[in-house]
Amino acid sequence: MSKQDGYRAVLTNKSFLALWIAQIFSQLGDRVCFVVFVAIIAHNIGSSATYQSWLYIAFTIPAILFTAMAGVFIDRWRKKYTMITTNILRGLIILFLPFFDSSLIGIYIIAFLLSSVTQFFVPAEASCIPMLVEKKQLISANSLFTTTMMGSVIFGFVLGDPLINMFGINAVHFAITALFLISAICLIRVIEPPVDHTRDRSVKEFFDEFKDGLSYIKNTPVVFNAMLKLATLFSIIVALCILSISISSQMLYPDSPAMGAQKFAYIVAYSGLGMVIGAGFMGKFWRKRSKMLAIFTGFAIIGFSLCVLTATALIPEEYKVCIPGMNFIFCMSEAFDLTYRMLYTYLVATVIGFGSALVAIPVQTILQSSIPENMRGKVFGVQFTLLSTSSTLPVLIVAIGADLIGVIKMLFITGIPLFLFGIYGHYRIWKKL
Repeated sequence: MSKQDGYRAVLTNKSFLALWIAQIFSQLGDRVCFVVFVAIIAHNIGSSATYQSWLYIAFTIPAILFTAMAGVFIDRWRKKYTMITTNILRGLIILFLPFFDSSLIGIYIIAFLLSSVTQFFVPAEASCIPMLVEKKQLISANSLFTTTMMGSVIFGFVLGDPLINMFGINAVHFAITALFLISAICLIRVIEPPVDHTRDRSVKEFFDEFKDGLSYIKNTPVVFNAMLKLATLFSIIVALCILSISISSQMLYPDSPAMGAQKFAYIVAYSGLGMVIGAGFMGKFWRKRSKMLAIFTGFAIIGFSLCVLTATALIPEEYKVCIPGMNFIFCMSEAFDLTYRMLYTYLVATVIGFGSALVAIPVQTILQSSIPENMRGKVFGVQFTLLSTSSTLPVLIVAIGADLIGVIKMLFITGIPLFLFGIYGHYRIWKKL
């Protein structure tokens, strides 16, 4: 890739640079929001996994209802002002959180409203990229946005805990509002070119395309099977996010469950790090090997790791490493104890993320290579809605199960079928050789 077509070229585009920086702050705000909501529920109401699963569903329902349809309206609106407005609205909505921080219903309503507004920001942002960069620079631009999004999963979740410690559980919402407002301010510098709206889709055309995409998935076995695997993986990742709250509360911080719920994000962050490592591994070492072998290997790794994660409770709590405090230029970190349980949990979470990458990348590649170009937009438009819908029930079942029979048993119940599925897939592949 030449310098003209690479990252340097797109970053010298002032409008794109402003959009990219705005995305960073918006993504951080989104990730920190979820951590703060989890912490508030744990501190003020309780650390039950069921409470957190309903929180996830409150964030997910708008994605099911509004994401795809929002694109119809985004076609008619100015993208720049849509993104600025949605950022300001999210910043204002989060300010109401202290008035409802002791009411589960109130917290869920705030989460629902935040997520509803976000569904209009995301498609506006995605559709704005090709308007700001040249066609030959789209790969670099999208790659940069994807990398930032993956980075925000790691850093954004980790940022939640220090922000809560810095501002306090009752004032951290001001920090989230600041993140959204900074994003809005950055977007002021975006110069959006005029667009002809005469060919915008109607609502009826949108539903027709949605039905066409759904019908194509149903009647194409390769795409249908790939979509099932992707839905399974997505449900596992979200379920692990909910279970990690119980793991952190019950195993890593048994003396302070509320504190443990607040620090669950570190487990999620390490699984995100594992996905980054897995993505690099797939790109460098598995490009010419069997996609199905990678997929079933990934499922086996995830299943085995979930079972191995149950051994966390067997590690004595008193085994720990003291991390000394450090003084930086603008901030200071206090000394803290890193227990062997934490180290073990974070290592296993990284391996789970690695296995997830082995599944996600080849599955997505199969979808992209199997779907004809004239159907890709319709099918991928359906994909996110299906993934969000398919994850809601498993997440609720896992959360209720963790409260009723314990997180260790739920890890086994989730992990063993995945491990056996991966082994069975290996058997089928080697049998054909």
